[in-house]
Amino acid sequence: MYVCDTHAWIYYLLRRLPENLKEIFAKTENFDETIFVPTIVLNEAIWLVEKGRVFLDIKEMLSRFDEATNFVIVPLDLNTTKKVTEIKGLELHDRIITATASILSAALITKDPEIVESGYVENIW
Repeated sequence: MYVCDTHAWIYYLLRRLPENLKEIFAKTENFDETIFVPTIVLNEAIWLVEKGRVFLDIKEMLSRFDEATNFVIVPLDLNTTKKVTEIKGLELHDRIITATASILSAALITKDPEIVESGYVENIW
């Protein structure tokens, strides 16, 4: 069970994941693994597309969740918000993503050095 951050989600959609992560995402596509995607990740991806920093089809990205998949959207709720207050030294969106991984006891797929160095959750890249 994993949570992915925005880098991981975009790299997946652009087919630019490192080999070790390709296996995790392939297992998720085959229903052998679960990756949780916080709503903030989707919103950051949309923002990056709108700013012209990433070239993705937003409707196509969101339609992936209409299909029966093991990519599970995690909404921002009160429990996550409470956990965010315990996480210091990261930008708000990173605190939300990290809090989500912590609550789910899931490894966070991230290459963000600030998250990695924070030590709040297990991470892979």
